[in-house]
Amino acid sequence: MNPDIIIEKAKELFVKNWKVKLGSVFLATIFYINLQNSKVLIKNINIPVDYPKLEAGMYYSTDPDKTFPIRVEGLREVVNYYSQFMKAIPDYSNLEPGENDIVIKNITGVPNGVKITKLKKSIKVNLEGIGTKVVNVDVNFEGDLPSNYEKVSYRVRPNKVTISGKQSDVEKVNRILLPSISLEEVNESFVKKLRIPDLPKGVFVTGGIKQATVSVTISSQDSKSGEQTITGIPVKCTGTNKYLEPDLSEEQVSVKINTKVPVKSSSIINGIQATVPCNYTYDFERKKIIPNAQPISEKVRISRSRDLKNIDILQVIPDRVTITYRLKDLGRDPIKDKREDPPQPMEEEPLPPPPENLDIEEISP
Repeated sequence: MNPDIIIEKAKELFVKNWKVKLGSVFLATIFYINLQNSKVLIKNINIPVDYPKLEAGMYYSTDPDKTFPIRVEGLREVVNYYSQFMKAIPDYSNLEPGENDIVIKNITGVPNGVKITKLKKSIKVNLEGIGTKVVNVDVNFEGDLPSNYEKVSYRVRPNKVTISGKQSDVEKVNRILLPSISLEEVNESFVKKLRIPDLPKGVFVTGGIKQATVSVTISSQDSKSGEQTITGIPVKCTGTNKYLEPDLSEEQVSVKINTKVPVKSSSIINGIQATVPCNYTYDFERKKIIPNAQPISEKVRISRSRDLKNIDILQVIPDRVTITYRLKDLGRDPIKDKREDPPQPMEEEPLPPPPENLDIEEISP
């Protein structure tokens, strides 16, 4: 065969193989790119927000957003696996009560090779501070007393307490109602201590007060003469400083009397007052109770109206009570309060001024 013809055929074959090879490389490249692209995942997800614990005195007024939206891009297997560990970390500097726009300063749990894009600039967080409020403490009664008996009066100590907590929750509490007391088959005065019920979550009674004392005075409607003992005379403090809370060892006393004319026990109870002086004060400079914080025994003083002048008071049982003083929690700064309104003696439960027909008699032991 002619050598020129052989050379020409070889050239044609080379040209054809080159094109085939080049086409094969091109197709392989396209297949490789498609294969790699099929492994790349781009999707939008919501990741949890890792809120730090608030400083003392701050509360969330509403539940903040629990998640934050982001776009993730990376290999499918890597994105799908590590997405579950990602968290948004907010910048909690310079927080104030009210609405706060908080920037997400960091996304944790992101591995190398994964791209993150934040889909929001910030999240809104509503905060509020601590609120305090003075509310009344009261009790309900259920059931009826036996016939011929009546409930003359009752008293709750303390009758007011200061509550504290999240401002919006505190505002919802208008009073504290103690557990109901049954009067079924009750025919004499009594004193009962009741636990203060649980308040809404996050609201509590300040000053460590956990219970209240209820004193109930029960009397017979029968009129009697001669020697008898009248129970359920409430003991009240006089001259109480408004910054101190006196605790009495006895909430009620009994009075042994002798009368020549028939008289109802309710009339005697209403015509007699039993008081003790509670005149300790509080020194703000030295932060102490004056003269001291030790319990003190005080004599019970009896005041009676002239309508009872024909009644002989023989004995007061007990004739002395022990008083323990503690600083009252008023829900405000006592030092600031001192500057604005210097402490003056004030009765915790003001007694009415003595009427003209009132005699004061101090009973000897």
